[in-house]
Amino acid sequence: MAQAYRVRSRIARLIVRGLFAAIFRVRHDGTLPARGPLLVVANHQGWADGFLLAASFPLSADVRLLGDREGTGKVWWWRAVLRTVGIVIPIERASASADRAAITTTLAALEGGAIVVVFAEGRVSRVESSLGPFARGVGYLALRSGAPILPVWLSGTAELYLRKELVTIAGAPTKGATRTLALSLNDDLARLEPSERAPDPAHKRMRWLTNLF
Repeated sequence: MAQAYRVRSRIARLIVRGLFAAIFRVRHDGTLPARGPLLVVANHQGWADGFLLAASFPLSADVRLLGDREGTGKVWWWRAVLRTVGIVIPIERASASADRAAITTTLAALEGGAIVVVFAEGRVSRVESSLGPFARGVGYLALRSGAPILPVWLSGTAELYLRKELVTIAGAPTKGATRTLALSLNDDLARLEPSERAPDPAHKRMRWLTNLF
């Protein structure tokens, strides 16, 4: 099944790459790695963002997109392509349990060496050169997975027309930011430890309570 998924993914991404090259002018600045684990954080300006990014990575890369189920299923051919390929990890924003399932699936994909794309704003801006505040999920995924983070800026996708230039601008993968954040949170928590505590009694009654709660 995994082999079949890889074949479908490569074929679909190759087709999308060809279509985009025929309709638009696609340019890449920086390097998009062929291997994970890697958490890609990108801005989200239009419907083409996910297709552009998935097609831009080397075909040998195992690329997944973390996306809103309602948004990715809005247009019939999006549903057809994405369901056939299985590249999207869907999020049900209305369901907390489904959201947790998406996080579990994402962490498992990263552990397996995948490249997972996250549009951290959690919405489509439809405005060129616009970046909204990030949802909290991306920070959680970064800290839990420990995967390097690759920032990628997408340009030109807010409004599309024939021969429009679409650009991916990749930064450098880094683990330093998440490690620094984790250490900072650790220090903040450690500072709350009380300097004194009540002494333990000589005889501790009902110690079975420890395993009750």
